[in-house]
This record gives sequence, C-alpha cells and structure tokens, in this order.
Amino acid sequence: MNKLLILSKNASEYASIINNVGLEQLEIYAFEDLTKTKTVCEKINIVLGDPDLILQALPELDHLQWVQSTWAGVRLLAEKGRRKNYILTGVKNVFGSIMSEYIICYMLMNERKALRRFASQQKKIWDTTRPGQLKNKNIGILGVGSIGMAIARTAKFFQMNTKGYSRNPVSSEFIDKGYGQGDSLQDFVRDLDYLVSVLPDTPATNNLLDESIFKAMKPHAILLNVGRGNVLDEAALVKAVNKGYISGAVLDVFKEEPLPKTHPFWSTPGITITAHTSAISFHQDIAPIFIENYQRFQLGKPLKYVVDLNLGY
Repeated sequence: MNKLLILSKNASEYASIINNVGLEQLEIYAFEDLTKTKTVCEKINIVLGDPDLILQALPELDHLQWVQSTWAGVRLLAEKGRRKNYILTGVKNVFGSIMSEYIICYMLMNERKALRRFASQQKKIWDTTRPGQLKNKNIGILGVGSIGMAIARTAKFFQMNTKGYSRNPVSSEFIDKGYGQGDSLQDFVRDLDYLVSVLPDTPATNNLLDESIFKAMKPHAILLNVGRGNVLDEAALVKAVNKGYISGAVLDVFKEEPLPKTHPFWSTPGITITAHTSAISFHQDIAPIFIENYQRFQLGKPLKYVVDLNLGY
C-alpha cells in the first residue's frame, strides 16, 4: 500500500479529486500545513504538494520515493545541499495558456497606450496619441519550454516575429529563429521590441539580465519577467529604465517576495509590478498530472516531467 502525503493550501481539494478517481493501493493523508504531519511522515513514500511546505517536511520523510510538485518552480527542492535521493516531478503543459494571456495583455496595454489613456480620462483629456500594434513587432523568449512555446504560438497569432533562446536552439513553426547558449545574448536582444523571460532559477541564470544586456536593447524595448526573479540584476534594471536604455518592464517575480516596500521598483516610472500572479496553480489542472504519474508509478513506468535535481529543471 502506497502512502500519499498531500501538503498544500488546497490539500482538501486535491484529496477530493484523487479520491473520486479511486486510485488503487493508495492511502491518502492531506494537510494544509505541517502542524499534524509528524504522526504520519514515517509511513509516507509519496508526496504531492507545494515545494515550500515539502522542504520543511523532508527531514521526516525517511521512506520517500517520489515527490510531485504543484508548482512549476522547484528551486527550493533542487538547491545545492538539498536531499536528492528521491524522484521529483514537476508540472508542464499547464501554465502555457494563462502565461500567454498575461504576456499578450501587457504587450497590448503598451501598444494601445492603455494606462496613458486611463490617466487622460481621469483628467478629462481627449487623448489622440497614436497607438501601436503587435503585428511585425519582434519578441524574444528566454526559455523555450512548454510555457515559452505557448507564448510563441500566441505571439504568432498576432503576427509577431519570434526568436527563442534556450539551452539548445529550438526549431519550431512558432519560432522564427532559435538561439542556443553558445550564441551571444546581446545579439539576441538587439532588435527586440519585447524580451520575455521564462527561465528557471538555476546558478546559470543568476543575474543573466544585467546592464550589458539592457544597453544592447532598443530604447523603446520592454522586458517582461514571468520566470524567476534571480535572472534579473535588479539595480541594473532600475538604472536602465531611469537612463532610458530600455522603456520599461513588467515584473511578476522577484528575488525577495513579497517585494519590500522600500524597493526602488515601486517608485521607478516604467516598471509595473504584478505580485507573482501571472500563473496560479489550480488544483483542477495539477491533480490530473499526479493521477497519471501515479498510474505510471504503479506500473513501474517512467514518470512524466522528471526534474533533474542537479540542474534544477
């Protein structure tokens, strides 16, 4: 009999969905926090949950075989020095649609001058500023996994020119030109109107977007970061926007969350903060991934979306 520990703010919802499926040889313990888990941890061999809670429980899970994360980001579990004698699986093909909506939303707001027109309305100003359009604009996507590819596909619907930068160059009907790690990142960003980062949090991505990158970009370019906050040299971005190296940024993720009230991002004109809301994990979307993987686990088949705990993705 497999023993499943569900550790999540939505633990009861996950348990309900999984119970309704009627998975064989599975005993379920569901908790929203760690206050009652110690009595069951020694029995557990499978965990489904939020990485921040799982991290706290790891020392008590002596028989752990497999962890299914409910988040796309698993840095907390993959950091150097963390326990790695279990299988970690992530989530894919879940956030692409909602991330694409987010990216398109803020690019369209920029092109249609939405915030400017709202401000003009408050002042009763008849604002006829000429709008732009996404058609024929250049978008560069850092990280062309399932989310990056979904963003590229949506950008193509708006007839944008797409470039993708990933570990290995990606060839796709939705990516006009693929770049790999051996290519210059400065060259990649040079002609972009929009730079979108969906990169994971790994040592290789720390402060990847620094002053040298912003100086290589067009003055009217916009950065959108929906990946992880570590990729961004925050001081360099503030300087880049203030000095006009780039026009602005839409930031959903940060090195420290919640963002401290004293952080200059709050008061830098041109920077928009969206408080890590670009893609929320919905239990209705995550539970089916666990269910399919559990069925594979039972049959001894390879699990889907296995994370390399040394690489962090």
